[in-house]
Amino acid sequence: MTHDALYDEELDTSIGDDDETSIEQDEHHLSAPLNEEAEWPAEESPYPVHEQPQADTGFEAPDPIDQLSIDLTLRCGSLNLTLGDLRRIAAGTVLEVSGVMPGFATLCHGERVVAEGELVDVDGRLGLQILRMASPA
Repeated sequence: MTHDALYDEELDTSIGDDDETSIEQDEHHLSAPLNEEAEWPAEESPYPVHEQPQADTGFEAPDPIDQLSIDLTLRCGSLNLTLGDLRRIAAGTVLEVSGVMPGFATLCHGERVVAEGELVDVDGRLGLQILRMASPA
């Protein structure tokens, strides 16, 4: 078949009402956005897929050292008594304590101060609200 034979057919150039409708439909079809995901199959990469690093949530896996238990003491002041004064202490005796303001205490590990805070009520029990952390040595 020659190229000339392809063009020998006469084209129907008359446009009727039905043809206008089909042209409008064709134009609408051509102007509609293509859904690329539906048209093209997803390509599979020949390379291994590595998971993306997770966003920093502020939560880190616990360090095993964080599970160690340590004994702490609360110090609410100090006093110095003679042995005679100590022997005379009885229920109802009031001792004057120095070193810390009333209602405050120091959190210690051994002789080292860890924090200072205010004594508070926690559901009927004594608690310490931390007000200041000690500077690291």
